Amino acid sequence: MADWATRLDHIMDYQVKSWFGETVPSVVSHPGVQALMARWAQIKDERDPILSDLWYDNEKYADSSILFLKSEPDYVYLHHGKALRERIGFSMQGMTMSELRTRVRANLLAVYDRACNEFTPAYFHSFADFMHDVVLWGRLCLPLRLSRKDKRVALLVFCHLMADKTAIFKAAFDHSLSSTLIAAPITGADGRINDAWIVAQNQEASRITGIAEHATGNLLLRSTAIFARDDVWDCLIGHLPGRPAVATVTSRRQGSLSLSVELIDDYLVVRATPISESANVFEID
Repeated sequence: MADWATRLDHIMDYQVKSWFGETVPSVVSHPGVQALMARWAQIKDERDPILSDLWYDNEKYADSSILFLKSEPDYVYLHHGKALRERIGFSMQGMTMSELRTRVRANLLAVYDRACNEFTPAYFHSFADFMHDVVLWGRLCLPLRLSRKDKRVALLVFCHLMADKTAIFKAAFDHSLSSTLIAAPITGADGRINDAWIVAQNQEASRITGIAEHATGNLLLRSTAIFARDDVWDCLIGHLPGRPAVATVTSRRQGSLSLSVELIDDYLVVRATPISESANVFEID
């Protein structure tokens, strides 16, 4: 088996996934990308599109776009959209691609060079380097002549969000096959957590708590069968807030469950995962 560094190098080769030319329309679904691509293709049937064809008529996309001037051997940022600047916290306007701090710069340059040299559209997916909330971007690259007389190439790059952490975390919470619930602690005069109000739970957790909806359910965590017993509660709460607590509980109705409780900021996060009797156990050095 290849060592981790070798495998990581292999993974990094695929940080950018790209399509070119006639393959682009078949992989795009974003309305803005489709509109810009259709406009470019319509003009290209008659002549090479120029900057004014797509830039001035599509100002609504400007905040999410980058406009490059192709030079040798670099690309100069003529425009860096407001929405993009706000996400990374600085502006690249007036700077060059070689000044962009990203591990995939060579990959991006390869896409941009092919789009410009072949004068063909490109579309690619790439992971974000700077954004704390954005994970995956889609980018449409359209080569444009500066004008009918000036044959230099500008590259319009329209960027759209494909996946953000909020959406990913929501999907992981809502659709997980492990029970997950979040509860607000109720403390006594001594500061000890005596109970907690359930403020959120996924569908799997409702099978454990018996709460179908917050409007009618008993939201006290200790009203549930699993947390009603003092010894289970003391075991799970006694370690907080220093470290997560883990315990295994077994019941005729629920079977065996691995429980973990963690205090994150002001909330208890409870996870329960069924334990299979045939679960595989591996010893890892």
